[in-house]
Amino acid sequence: MKRLLVVTVWCALLCFSASAWAQVKFQQLQSPIQTWSNYSLSKDGKTMAANVGGEIFRWTAAGGFVDLGLGDTFSSSIGISADGNTIVAGMIGPDGYPNPAMWQQATGWVNLGHPAEGCILDNSWGDAWGVSGDGSVVVGLAWYCPGAEGFQWTKDGGIVGLGHPTGASSRATTISADGSTIVGFYEDPIQGFRRPVRWIAGTTDMFLGDSLAGEAIAVSSDGSQIVGQAADSTGNGRGFYYSGAGGLVDLGVLSSNTSDQSVATSVSDNGIVIGASINPFNWTSQPFVWSSKMGLHRLQAILVRHGAVIPNNVTLTNVLAISADGTTLVGLWSDTKFNQGPWRVTLHGKAALK
Repeated sequence: MKRLLVVTVWCALLCFSASAWAQVKFQQLQSPIQTWSNYSLSKDGKTMAANVGGEIFRWTAAGGFVDLGLGDTFSSSIGISADGNTIVAGMIGPDGYPNPAMWQQATGWVNLGHPAEGCILDNSWGDAWGVSGDGSVVVGLAWYCPGAEGFQWTKDGGIVGLGHPTGASSRATTISADGSTIVGFYEDPIQGFRRPVRWIAGTTDMFLGDSLAGEAIAVSSDGSQIVGQAADSTGNGRGFYYSGAGGLVDLGVLSSNTSDQSVATSVSDNGIVIGASINPFNWTSQPFVWSSKMGLHRLQAILVRHGAVIPNNVTLTNVLAISADGTTLVGLWSDTKFNQGPWRVTLHGKAALK
């Protein structure tokens, strides 16, 4: 009887491991505008914000793409809160110039203004890039002339600059859902290259050192995991994963070419990292997925292997976001007839990338 119980439990584990991936659903979405696009996902992946050629959209399965208005046509910035009710980007303000802005159902778009030291550069005051989980804190970039400065906005405090190197730029690219950690870049004041930075409680922290080129692009909900791109020992840009417990991890590239580059663009709370492996000579890229358990893999191959039905003539050309709970991914596809658009993958039930 005891042996039968052990066999039964072992079989159940094997069956779950195989069947969980069978719940992977792949969807080709039709872009509302045929141009460049960028996407951001709510915590559960059920709501999506899209910047499509500067036009801002909110997407749900029930309503599809809903047009929220024209934003900054020269910026790909887009952010969404954990509950999907707040979207941030750049929008044309009352003065006719793009401004950092926030959208909510009850208020529509709200112009967030600009720091006291702000100015108009490249016909813009700046853009909002990220928002906390409850929509109460917005971060982004504001121009101060002759450069850019990362900022933080709250309803009570308005826009406050986070500082920048003398004569150089910074940007607050996103903020953790709990509001504790802001990440982005902080340029080298002498040579001008970007460096990964995080701000915690208003303090600037060059968490990978003062001399490492790169930038932080995404952060987990509690601020404990950060991903982006940093230069390796040969100077090539490589996707990185950082945690307080494990330090810096170079994610590498999908090919055997040492000259290839990579960038990590998003991370889930369970440590799944997505990004792209890039050939810098012809700028072809392949989306990847990484975790400390499974290592680096080509995303399309992993999804197909575990149950996603992707047409043979369709190639996933990019992956742009993964939801905080790890159940939803979004990116871009193209086919052999040169059609293109966004795709969405959902992992139902208890299915999850590991």
